[in-house]
Amino acid sequence: MNNFWQRAITGVFFVGAVCGLTLYNEFSFLVLLCTICLFGLLEYYKIVFKGQFHYSQILFVVLGIGVVTLKYWYHDWVVYLLPVIFPIAAFIVLFSKNREWKSLTYLFSGLFYIAFPLLFFYVSTFKLEAAQESPQTIYMPLLALNLFVLIWCSDTFAYLSGKLLGKNKMFEAVSPGKTWEGFIGGLLLTCGFSVLLAHYFKIPMQVNIIVALCSVIFGTLGDLVESMLKREFKIKDSGNILPGHGGILDRFDALLISLPFTALCYYLLL
Repeated sequence: MNNFWQRAITGVFFVGAVCGLTLYNEFSFLVLLCTICLFGLLEYYKIVFKGQFHYSQILFVVLGIGVVTLKYWYHDWVVYLLPVIFPIAAFIVLFSKNREWKSLTYLFSGLFYIAFPLLFFYVSTFKLEAAQESPQTIYMPLLALNLFVLIWCSDTFAYLSGKLLGKNKMFEAVSPGKTWEGFIGGLLLTCGFSVLLAHYFKIPMQVNIIVALCSVIFGTLGDLVESMLKREFKIKDSGNILPGHGGILDRFDALLISLPFTALCYYLLL
């Protein structure tokens, strides 16, 4: 099977799984986010630790999934638990083969790069809705799907615009394929498409245009950040779990960096 068909088949199943799990209910969406967190953290730690495994990585993968699911188990005692995480991680690193301070940096950065944005994503898709007896917080699947679609549009439109018009490189040392023409084309076309999404997803048009702007601008930054990571550690793909597409981080890099900003837009504007 050549690379085109491999990418096409994987892409169809990938989009179908993301859309299906997002739309089914809040728990299937949570399963999707936990899966992204699990494989994303495993890939990230494999990259930064250069393939060397240690038990501290398992601890932080579990912590990452705990962060994503925080909505369902948060209590006051969690505040007292948080300061304990650092000394425990420090002790584990101290008794490992890699007794380096940067190991702690790598472990915690994985949580802020992957787990916390996914938590913000999940929480931002719940909205207060008035009921006859009392207001209820309900899951809004179209809000979640909207962010996926905007990122996919941004990637596609930027690629096509860059192919047709691209001349001026953005950050050639980091990502030689990205051009300013591709970025601007992706920005304009995604903002235009967000108006259509706003109509079908029942989102205020002005809000969705702002969300689209954040998706493109910070999503592009996410692409560049992951490219910088891969260049530093001299790898082509973050993993191989998606045949023809690389790893989880290769597919969700733009989403992860844009989520803190798009989720904040949902929180402030809806």
